[in-house]
Amino acid sequence: MAAKTGSRHLEIVDAALLGAKVVKDASEVVPVLAPLKGAVGIVITILETIRGVKTNKEDWATLGKHLSIQIKGIQEDLSRCPIPHSTTLLLAVNRYEQKLEEILARVRLSASCGWVERHRRYRTDKEEIVELNRDMEITWKDFMREIAIQTHEIAHRVELSVDVIGDNSHINKLVPLLSATGEDHNPCLDGTRTTVLKPIRQWADDPSASQLWWLTDVAGAGKSTIAKQLSTEWKVRGRLGGCFFFDTNRPEATNKQWFCDTIAAQLANNQPRLGSLITEGIKELGPILSVCSFEEKLQKLVIRPMKDVALVLVIDALDECNERDRTILIRNLLSSLSQAPQLKILITSRPERDIVQLLDSYRSHTESLHDIELKSNRDDIAAFVTYKMRGLVQSSELVEEDVNRLTKRVSCLFILASTACKVVHNSPDPQTTLNELIDPKRNPLRDINSLYWTILTKVHNSDQVGKASASKTQEPLVKVLKAIVAATIPLTISTIDGLLGIKNTKRLVGFLSSVLDVRSDETVVILHPTFREFLENETVAGQFHIDMANAHKMMAKGCLEIMKQELQFNVCQLESSFVLNKDVPDLKERISRYISKALQYGCLYWLDHVLQSETSSHDSEIETAALHIAENGYLLFWMEVISILGKVPKAINDLRDVERHKMGKELKAVINDIKRFMIGFSTPISESTPHIYVSAIAFTPKQSYLRQVAEAIFPNTMSVSIGCAENWPKPPREWLGHSSDVVCVSFSLDGHRIASGSKDKTIRLWDVETGQPLGEPFRGHSYTVRSVAFSPDGRRIASGSTDKTIRLWDTETGETLGEPLRGHTDGVSSVAFSPDGRWVASGSDDKTIRLWDAETGQPLGESFRGHRGAVLSVAFSPDSCRIASGSTDNTIHVWSAETGQPLGEALQGHSGTVFSVAFSPDGYRIASGSRDYTIRLWDAETGETLGEPLRGHTNGVSSVAFSPDGRQIASGSWDTMIQLWDAKSGQPLGVPFRGHKDGVMSVTFSPDGLRIVSGSGDKTIRLWDARTGRPLGEPSQFPRFSSVGFSPDGSSIASGSMDEEIQLWDTETGRPLIQRFRSQPLDEQFRDHNRAVISVAFSPDGHRVASGGNTIRLWDAKRGQVSFQGHVDFVSSVAFSPDGRWIASGSWDYTIRLWVAETGETLKRPFRGHHSGVLSVAFSPDGRRIASGSWDTMIQLWDSKTGLRLRKPFWGHMGGVMSVSFSPDGLRIASGSMDNTIRLWDTETGQSLGEPFRGHSGAVRSVSFSPDGRWIASGSDDKTIRLWDAETGEPLGEPLRDHSDSVSSVGFSTDGRKIVSGSMDKTIRLWNIETGQEGPSQAIPDILSFGPIPPTSTFTLKSYQKSNGPHTLPRLFGLTSSSHFAPPDFHHCSLLEDGWVSSSDRLLYWVPPHNRYGLQHSHILLIPTTSSQRATWIDFTRFHYGTFWTNCRK
Repeated sequence: MAAKTGSRHLEIVDAALLGAKVVKDASEVVPVLAPLKGAVGIVITILETIRGVKTNKEDWATLGKHLSIQIKGIQEDLSRCPIPHSTTLLLAVNRYEQKLEEILARVRLSASCGWVERHRRYRTDKEEIVELNRDMEITWKDFMREIAIQTHEIAHRVELSVDVIGDNSHINKLVPLLSATGEDHNPCLDGTRTTVLKPIRQWADDPSASQLWWLTDVAGAGKSTIAKQLSTEWKVRGRLGGCFFFDTNRPEATNKQWFCDTIAAQLANNQPRLGSLITEGIKELGPILSVCSFEEKLQKLVIRPMKDVALVLVIDALDECNERDRTILIRNLLSSLSQAPQLKILITSRPERDIVQLLDSYRSHTESLHDIELKSNRDDIAAFVTYKMRGLVQSSELVEEDVNRLTKRVSCLFILASTACKVVHNSPDPQTTLNELIDPKRNPLRDINSLYWTILTKVHNSDQVGKASASKTQEPLVKVLKAIVAATIPLTISTIDGLLGIKNTKRLVGFLSSVLDVRSDETVVILHPTFREFLENETVAGQFHIDMANAHKMMAKGCLEIMKQELQFNVCQLESSFVLNKDVPDLKERISRYISKALQYGCLYWLDHVLQSETSSHDSEIETAALHIAENGYLLFWMEVISILGKVPKAINDLRDVERHKMGKELKAVINDIKRFMIGFSTPISESTPHIYVSAIAFTPKQSYLRQVAEAIFPNTMSVSIGCAENWPKPPREWLGHSSDVVCVSFSLDGHRIASGSKDKTIRLWDVETGQPLGEPFRGHSYTVRSVAFSPDGRRIASGSTDKTIRLWDTETGETLGEPLRGHTDGVSSVAFSPDGRWVASGSDDKTIRLWDAETGQPLGESFRGHRGAVLSVAFSPDSCRIASGSTDNTIHVWSAETGQPLGEALQGHSGTVFSVAFSPDGYRIASGSRDYTIRLWDAETGETLGEPLRGHTNGVSSVAFSPDGRQIASGSWDTMIQLWDAKSGQPLGVPFRGHKDGVMSVTFSPDGLRIVSGSGDKTIRLWDARTGRPLGEPSQFPRFSSVGFSPDGSSIASGSMDEEIQLWDTETGRPLIQRFRSQPLDEQFRDHNRAVISVAFSPDGHRVASGGNTIRLWDAKRGQVSFQGHVDFVSSVAFSPDGRWIASGSWDYTIRLWVAETGETLKRPFRGHHSGVLSVAFSPDGRRIASGSWDTMIQLWDSKTGLRLRKPFWGHMGGVMSVSFSPDGLRIASGSMDNTIRLWDTETGQSLGEPFRGHSGAVRSVSFSPDGRWIASGSDDKTIRLWDAETGEPLGEPLRDHSDSVSSVGFSTDGRKIVSGSMDKTIRLWNIETGQEGPSQAIPDILSFGPIPPTSTFTLKSYQKSNGPHTLPRLFGLTSSSHFAPPDFHHCSLLEDGWVSSSDRLLYWVPPHNRYGLQHSHILLIPTTSSQRATWIDFTRFHYGTFWTNCRK
């Protein structure tokens, strides 16, 4: 029978709970039901408590059922009652809530009684339940009556209201934070706080009084209660505009984000006549309503509607708003007061230093809220205690005399009185508890800390709690408190249980209901900040002290443990890898279903807790747990959760921070590997969770820890058979990625990222530690990006472009924020964020400066006019009040950021364009860099020059920057150098930083002042040590190749480079060779030239290599190296005679020399006849003649035996002759020239054969005949290779455009099937040419012995000419078919700009930037094979994708 009764009781309660929760959900989203939120929350708490009562179960359940029915009835009637609600209705809501609170107190008392007490109170409870039912019925009827009255009144007012209120439908677009409207706070008791309330009331009614009142006092003095009381009164009187209660227990209520919407929504509700003005503001903001700036939203939605009305705003607990946001809030409110002269603002807060500085002149002069000597304070607290204890006294559970004694004990502070009352109310034995509190010996009420200690001691010693261990750190009570205090965000009871591995959090929290609050969603929060402060203070907390580092350590372990327990593969059961996360229709539901709150918290914040647990040494337990997660593949599952929750950027930042944490080498290496993985594959991880496995693993370097772990667990993925790196790349010395000049660079404020803008129209984001790009380039500008700047919070980037626009970008997604900012009539040369983040300043070629709202992108005021030339640079002062600008008119202006007016006269002194300006960190000085080669320092106040100009650069100074401490200035110049200067003396510090190969266009310091970043016209970004001037990062492993040539047997290639190296390469694999020259003292490279190696040549037997540079050297496997001495200037060309006995050389000393290859001895005198440097020499096939080409535009033919000229020079070229080559029959010479042409010459007559070969748009640096003499290959500064018909001079097909810099050398293999090219882009490329009977054919996708050649069609000239005519060829070197990078069943694929391989709008896989080129051009053998353009081949044998993607796991 008992069981049946208990079951019936639970059924009633659960049904009632279900109904109440439906009402709660409606009250949170439907504005008209908002007043019900507090009441329905209390009803739910009552019902949940009733579930635990032990006596009178059915009576209590019936009461709960009635409450649920009542609240449902209220919802139905209230939903028909239009807003705004009347004051009397809101007061009725308040009365109903107070009655519900009384019931809640009684239910809690009944639920917490012991067996004896339950038996004693059985009859009392039964009678009291009947009385409570009767009281609630009366209160409910009053409530319903008020609803009926308001509904009736509204019905009669509708017609009249339409004209006054206007169209308020737009009000629904506001997103108010209902939890910040003070619903959780109680007003003062009647008759209390009168001495404080009276002067504030008088102030509010006095039009001549100050517009702002700041009520400040210590924590727990009752400020929020006063704020609630006054806001309620002013609302009743129709004077309240709105109120906002900040609260550290609610993360969303600790910033300014929701302030404007919340106030505006209340304003529309409280003051219907202002609805049209608020609607007008909403319409003006339009689509940017949710992203516009705080300032603009405040002005249009709050200040402007109140400009002509006498209303009051209430802002409570301002100190619980973060410091940055509260500063912005206060400054904006203070600056807006003059626009709304009748507006009054009441602010309450603790006296925090920054708030004191801003509001001290508005400080109230009311009596202290916590002064025990003031009778008013004592009387108010006495009234409060009497009211709270009234129910217990009436039920004879407390003696009134003891309550009076309690009153005297707590008369010093409201928080002390409030907490003491809660302790007594929540006790199963109120009288005993009260006696303990007022015991004069123990005196637990001497201050709030003593009371907190008493509360915890009692719970700690309770038999109901028990102990898990002798160690206090393991006691459940302390563990729960640690979790609550250390949590990054408020935790639910179930989350605490999950993280701590316990099941009694709810019970423990119940014992602490006097200091902790459990919200309706089971989130646990600390009731008052003083309790947190007590726990963190070892002196007062004693055994309950929480060491925060230790607490974070516990939380880190808990996070790792929950990850180990709950993480699993495909955690959200995603069906297809074709679908992006954002396109999964029910992703939110999947998250709720499959990822517990505890797991979400653990995945998001374990790194935060590891970081904050830092001590003097690393923690082995944390490391062991983290390594276990790593070793078993859980880190990939963790990335799934991070991907699904959209927190990849946060994870990368956390990994960066944690890597600096003290930890063992093994874990540090793992953390670094994870970080590199997430940086390298941030795009697929962020966009589509399955591609962690489908795409990322295959391209991860082979030696990566994560790769090795993943391959063992997920073997069924595609594999990169060619082109996968062995290791993560080391931070490079040159950051490559832009395809044109890097015009601007900027550090983020945290120093982790660099943004760059380029002539290639893109912006890139880079990771400072690795030098690797973060995600894809930001695309949107249609011309050069001339300036980039990070916002102070690092969340946005502003960019200015020649396309006349400014764009704002989200740094996490790379997406543009809103539309481009338009207003300038010419290119935008410079952008800068104000240090406070409110504004963006822009300078333009249209001679103006503009100011924009950083949040909305709206222009602020008119253009700043005063310059007579283009404005090339703008910079804010540190206080955001001034803007400096530099111009082509050779002057600098300083402007007021507020008014746009110039501050004083123009700063004059430069004799050329001012390219760059910068404020010193203290704002007292301005540095400027100019076309006149100098830097100047100026007094920012007076405009006077400080000292002499800083001289040292040999070209225009393009960029200047102060170090963060203001002691140094960095300058970048078109002379390719960076110089550091002493900002005080103006003297250069050390030698210039050298490394860039073109002008330095932008420099800036890192926030810590230890590094300098530079961007250059050489398309690179470099990072420098600011102390030493040394470049940071590994030097490039890839030299710029100046000369290449095949060995006679075609098995190897020799290369010479601008980096003084000679290297042999295997033509089959592309790997470097060392065995042929193993006897040499140098390992892989022949490095003995101390200048560039311009020319290399194989001997006919392939055993020797000759090179030309600062001298001639012969590299011989048997005899070692031989140096040939004789030329007095640089050797630009070397060639072996066909029999290998002689070496010819051409030099910039205007001569040609002939040498004995065996001995290095020179033969005869130099061949003289040229009038400038000899750039190229070549032997005729019979060895009897030597051809030479020179800078003097002539070609000479020489007798190799006598050294005499055989005939007059060959004239025809209009520029220097860079290359000469004999045809195989010796009858013709081909020449390439600086005049962009190729010519053919008759060797017998010296006459030009036909017209020049035209097609190149740059100097022709190299020409070479095919072995059969029918074709000529040429390489040019225009970055292309061309193939020509040697008979007709016609180009064969389209040029090869795959090199990204000058092609310095080309040559055919001896069998004529391959062409090798060397380039300044640091690559050698090997092209396969398949010949038919009549000539070369379409280039074949051939990986040249890197593995099996894939099936492909071969087009021969013969078959092509049959259908297309005798003199045309198909395009020789275009992109290959996509078939080789398409998985089975997908024959038409596209490699998209962002790296996705797509087919019919389905995303198949993602390719990293370094493999994209090689994937499309995999037929080309690229040397070195580790190049960023390396050939890439994918094996799809075990590839699983689409709806089968989960088969990747074994």
